[in-house]
Amino acid sequence: MSNLYRKFVSPLFIFLVALACVSCGGGDGPLAGGGIGGTGITTGSVTGFGSIFVNGVEFDTAGASRDIDDVLSVGNGTDDADVLGIGMVVTVTGTVNADGVTGTATSISYDEIVEGPIAAEPDEDIDMQTKIFEVLGITVIADSNATVFVDTDYSSLVINQVVEVSGFFDASDRLIATRIEDQGGSTGVELRGTVRGFNGVDSFMLGDVEVTFDGTTVFEDLPGIVADDQFVEVAGTLDANTVMASRIELEDEGFSEGDAISLEGIVSNFSGLNSFFVSGQEIDATAAIFSPTSLAASLGNDQQIEVEGEIIAGVLIATEVEQRQGDITIAGLVVGNVGDGSLDIEVVSGQPPIPVSTDAQTQLEDEQFELQPFSLADLTVDVDEVVIEGYLDDAGNVIVAQLKRKVLENYELQGPVDAAGGNAGSGSVTILGVTMQTDGATGFEDANDDPFPNGGDDFFGQVSPGDLVKVEDDALAGLDGFADEVEFEN
Repeated sequence: MSNLYRKFVSPLFIFLVALACVSCGGGDGPLAGGGIGGTGITTGSVTGFGSIFVNGVEFDTAGASRDIDDVLSVGNGTDDADVLGIGMVVTVTGTVNADGVTGTATSISYDEIVEGPIAAEPDEDIDMQTKIFEVLGITVIADSNATVFVDTDYSSLVINQVVEVSGFFDASDRLIATRIEDQGGSTGVELRGTVRGFNGVDSFMLGDVEVTFDGTTVFEDLPGIVADDQFVEVAGTLDANTVMASRIELEDEGFSEGDAISLEGIVSNFSGLNSFFVSGQEIDATAAIFSPTSLAASLGNDQQIEVEGEIIAGVLIATEVEQRQGDITIAGLVVGNVGDGSLDIEVVSGQPPIPVSTDAQTQLEDEQFELQPFSLADLTVDVDEVVIEGYLDDAGNVIVAQLKRKVLENYELQGPVDAAGGNAGSGSVTILGVTMQTDGATGFEDANDDPFPNGGDDFFGQVSPGDLVKVEDDALAGLDGFADEVEFEN
C-alpha cells in the first residue's frame, strides 16, 4: 500500500463551516495548539466523554456542528456518546481555554479510514496479542488490548466480515486500528485515497482497488468527473476487487498556513527532530518541549505521539511533543488507591501492587460491561481486572495511555528489567518492583518469539537490567506467581 491513505483529511464542507464559526467567535482563551494564533484544529482519538475528550482536552460540544460518517447534526453537549465512540479518530475545530484542558468545539468531523470485508483469515501473532488482515488493500493491525471493538471482538474477526476501521498509519503504511466496528453484513464499502490512472471516462485506481462510476454516481464538490491526484472518498459496493461508486466526494487534503494544530498519530519517515511525519504531516520539532524529556532522545519511527504547533510553509513547527504510547503493559487485579487519577494493580499475589496514574489523555474503555461513559470511579477494588498500556515519566512513574476493564486470560507485566537471575530449572525476573518466579515449566523466548533452545539457561545468560521483557502468568490455569512465559521484547 502507498502513502496515499496517510494524508490528514476532514470533510471539506464541515471544515469550511468550522472556519466560518471560529471567525465569528465561540469562546474565550487561546486556540488549540498551545495558544498559537490562527484556526485551532485538534485531531486525535476520542478517549472519553463529558462532553468529549480529544488530545487531553475536554471540549464543550453544545451547538457544535457535527459531520459523523457524512451524517450532519448539531451537538447539544450531552449526546456525544450517542453519535461518537471511544477510539474514533476525529477532528475538532474550536478553542482551548487558558487551563489547557477544557475548550469549546465549533465543529466535529469523523470518517472511518476504510470500511469493507476482511480479505482473508486474519494472521495472529504467536503471543495471540495482535491480528493482521487486509481490507480493500489496506493492511490492518488489531490489538487485543489497545483496539476498541464494537459489535465484535478480537477473537471473532474472520474472513469476509465487513468492518469499519479507524486508526493511525505506522511507518510501514499499516493501519494500527484504534477502533473496529462490525457492520452487520453490510454490502457497502468506503475508502479514501488519491486518484491514479483515471481512464478519462469511468474508472480510476485508489491504491490497489479499481473504482468505476456511471450516470447514477453522486459527485460532491466535484463537477461530475474526477482527475488524477485528487484526494477523494468513495462509497459504493464491492465486486471482486472493483468498487462501483455510488458517491465520490472531494476531500480536503490538509492544514493551511498559520493553523494552530494539535495532532495525534504515529511517527514515520523519521530523519531527525527537524524532519519527520505524523499522519502525513511533516513536523519540525527542533525547538519543541518534550514530555517526558527523554522522548527527545528516543523519538523514532512507529512511536505514537501528540504534536502541538503552527503550520509554517507547510511544515508543523512543533512547540510541544508528548508521548501517547509506550512499552509498559500491566494486566492484573485492581487492589486499591482508585481515585484522583490513580489506581494500584496487583500482578503477583504477595508482591507489591504497581501504582499507575491516568491523565486527561488516558483512554478508558469498559470491554467487560460496555459501560459508557466509563471512569475509574466505576472500578471495584479486589473484583475488577484491567489491562493498561503506558510509559514511564521522567520520575519513573507509570502513566496510563489506555486502560481497559476486561476478564483476563493472563496476568502480564512488561517493562524494563530491574533484576533477573537463575537457570532453566529455577529463577526470577523483577520488573517495576514486582518479582515473578520461573521454573522448569516456564517457556522462554527471544525478541523474535522463537523459543530459546536451552530455555532459562539462554535467557538468564543474556538478560541485563533495563532490557524490555514481558512475563505472563496464565489466569485460566490458575495464578500461582510462576511465569508461564518470559520473553524479550523489541
